[in-house]
Amino acid sequence: MRIAVRRVGSARLEIATVADAVPWVAVPGPLGEEAAAFAGDETALLGWEDETLLPARPLGADETARLAVLIADASALAGQLAGLLPWRLVGLRPTLAGGLVIEVIASPVDELSEREAELARLLSRPIALVSVGERALTGSTGRPALPIDLEEAAVKRLLAGAPARPGGFPRIGSPVRSPHGSGVVWSVRTRDRTVLVRVGDETVRVPLAELVTDEPGS
Repeated sequence: MRIAVRRVGSARLEIATVADAVPWVAVPGPLGEEAAAFAGDETALLGWEDETLLPARPLGADETARLAVLIADASALAGQLAGLLPWRLVGLRPTLAGGLVIEVIASPVDELSEREAELARLLSRPIALVSVGERALTGSTGRPALPIDLEEAAVKRLLAGAPARPGGFPRIGSPVRSPHGSGVVWSVRTRDRTVLVRVGDETVRVPLAELVTDEPGS
């Protein structure tokens, strides 16, 4: 099936193919596999022109448990990047193997590969620079993005364990308690402020106000 996913540390949505929708998947990247969170079915990418399909596999329990360490490591590297990049930073993606993929808005003539080698030496780990172009400024649905500081938002997503939680919604894959029992957030629907929760072998749609989560800041 085709689903929308958001890589940890990225602002963008992409399409992946999996046998079944699961909270976390591993998708390929320039430095190997990266963790990505389920963000809804393919309709979440309304207006998205890039139809490249990413192969995906479910993330193992041990890999999911390691995400907090990878995110903390990447957020520390984010501080070291200050002043090292001549381009606009829009995403910081830690890989499952310990590398860091840096999303920037760069001109096609910029020599990203030369700066990759320099950053890899300075940060002592594999680095890949990826130009996302103006697409990162328009949002995943084709609507104009809000006038926010993209670098600050990217770092906040890392520290929060992406994806972010706009409007008070719990993160995809986070544990919640509902009137139907304890479960895991499967997707959110902003138009009527409801959350699809996986409870056992079933999914139930629950009003946001009826959910209880133990996440900090909720």
